[in-house]
Amino acid sequence: MRKTILIATVLLLTDVLVTSLPATAQTLNGKMYFSNRPFTNSNAGSKKDFVSTDYIYGRFELDSATIQKTFRLFEPNENYPHAYFFYRVYIYLNGEEMGFNPSVKLCLLKGSARKNSWFNFDVLPEPAKATTVLCGAERFNTSISTAPLYGLINSDNFKENGAYKIVVRFYYESYDVWNNMEPVEKWPKLEDEFSFMFSDKDVPMLKKNEAAADAVIQKRGVL
Repeated sequence: MRKTILIATVLLLTDVLVTSLPATAQTLNGKMYFSNRPFTNSNAGSKKDFVSTDYIYGRFELDSATIQKTFRLFEPNENYPHAYFFYRVYIYLNGEEMGFNPSVKLCLLKGSARKNSWFNFDVLPEPAKATTVLCGAERFNTSISTAPLYGLINSDNFKENGAYKIVVRFYYESYDVWNNMEPVEKWPKLEDEFSFMFSDKDVPMLKKNEAAADAVIQKRGVL
């Protein structure tokens, strides 16, 4: 049954998620923070303005309840042992959406992370400190990578130097009592944004960091 749902999910995502998740999706009560240093047990050191030479990390804190309950995640089982939700990044320049990661990016919730009301994640991490695990498969057994913003650094999304708005969104597809997928507008989401001053002279460094960060995550695996 779960496999059937997965196939339907992938087909729907292929059609629906090539465009932005609607702003009318069910926004959760919580707050997101960003910093140029990895977060630990609090949101200390958060900021909203970055440049393209910065390492960037994020953290969200839900007002109440756990990630499991708030995002209404499925319970891991023998066939699908990993909890996850979706992690997407959107890029805007002067109010126009320039791009986002169109492929399905499942963000791994390691161990008991789903039982917390907070989550620390990477946006543009220092390669050696990368911890976020992304994958296109529920089993997290193929094409593992790290934070999606690295992969969005290209000439289509960043056509000129200047100040961009980066929107980070976490969400999860929801199902009704009959196990039917609900409309996108009912999917729970949490998002926030920051300013990103981009310079094309930093592209070689960013692409190098992307490859190195992915290599760190792939070597470490999902454990």
